[in-house]
Amino acid sequence: MRKKRIKQGMSNSAIAGVDLGGSDSLATVLSPGGEVSDRFSFPMSEEGYALFASRVSRDARVAFEATLMAYPFSRMLKELGYTDITVAHPTELAWIVRSKKKNDRADSLKIAKLHLAGMLPESHLLGKGEQIERDLLIQRVKLGLEIGRMKSSILSYLTREGVQSLPETSDNFSVARRLAIRSLRFDDDRDVVLKTMTDRLEFMEGQCEPLEERIRRNARENKHARLMMSIPGVDYYLASLYASYIGDPHRFPTFDHVASYLGIVPVSKDSSNVRRRGRMSKDGPSIARWTLGVMVDTVMRRNPGIKEYYDRAKKRKGRGSYARVLTMKKLARMIHHMLITEQNWRWEDEELTEEKLSRLDREEGGESA
Repeated sequence: MRKKRIKQGMSNSAIAGVDLGGSDSLATVLSPGGEVSDRFSFPMSEEGYALFASRVSRDARVAFEATLMAYPFSRMLKELGYTDITVAHPTELAWIVRSKKKNDRADSLKIAKLHLAGMLPESHLLGKGEQIERDLLIQRVKLGLEIGRMKSSILSYLTREGVQSLPETSDNFSVARRLAIRSLRFDDDRDVVLKTMTDRLEFMEGQCEPLEERIRRNARENKHARLMMSIPGVDYYLASLYASYIGDPHRFPTFDHVASYLGIVPVSKDSSNVRRRGRMSKDGPSIARWTLGVMVDTVMRRNPGIKEYYDRAKKRKGRGSYARVLTMKKLARMIHHMLITEQNWRWEDEELTEEKLSRLDREEGGESA
C-alpha cells in the first residue's frame, strides 16, 4: 500500500471535500459530526477562490483528488492560509469512478466522508522547484524515446531500400555511418524522404543539449543523486531521474511502502487461508520503474553479486522477467538504505565515483560516465 496519513481521533474542524474540475469545482463541507453543512460550486479563478475562502473556514481540513488542477488549487489554499490540506491518490480512489452513482456531488461527499473517517489515501504533490526539475527529466526521457524510434525508422527504411554499403561500426549512428547516410543518393524522391528523416533526428538530438545541461546543474546540488552516482553504471541522469520520484526517502515509513509506490510488488489475491500472488502491480509512476529497470541492467553488468542474485532468481522461478522484477526490488531496497543512511554504494569504485563527480562539477557540457 502507498503511504497514508491517518488522523486518529475526532477533530473539531470541519471537513471540505472538493471534486476538482477544469473550469468549475464542487465543494461539500461536513461538520465535525459528519453532517453536510454546505455544498457549493465555484469557478477555478480568483473570484472562485475568494468564494471558497468565504464559505470554508481556514481551520477546515480540505481534501481533494490528485488531478491536473490539484497543483494550482493547492497553491491557492496555502496562499489563503489553509494549513490542513490532503491530496488523495487517484488510483486508490478508483472505486469512486466505478460507483453506480457518479457525479460531482457524490464524489465530493465521498472524499469528505473518507477524510472524516481518516481513511483517505494520500498522494504526494511536488513543490514548484521539484516539479520544474521533474519536467526537465521527463522531457529528456521522451526525447530519448523519440530519438530511438527515429533511428529505428531510418534503419528500417535503408534496409527496405536495399542499402548495404554503410560502414561496419558498433554504433549504428556513428560519425562514419552518419556521413555515409548523408552522402547516399537515390536520384529520386527517396532522397527527400531520407534527408527529412535525418534532419528530424539531428534536430531532436540538438534539443537534448539544453535539457542535459540543466539536469547536470541540478544534479550538482542534489545530494541523493550524488550518492547514487557511487553505483558503477549509474550516471547523473539516471540518478537524478530516480531521485526526483523518491524525493525525501523519510516520507516512506518502510521500504515496503517504496516498493508499493514503485509498483514492483505482486498483486495480492488472498481468500481465507489461500494466498495468491499475481503479476507485478505496476501501480505508481511508470517512468520511475523504467529508470529502475535501466539501472538494474547496467548494474548487473558491473556487479557480480547482483548478477548472481538475478541468475538464482531466474533458475528458481523459471522466468527472466520475474527474476528481473525481484532484482529491481533488491536494488531499490539497497538504494533506499543508501539514501536513508546517506552512505555510498557498498561496492563502489571510489576512483570512478570521484571521476564522475569531478566531471559533473566542472563540466559546462558533455556527458558523465
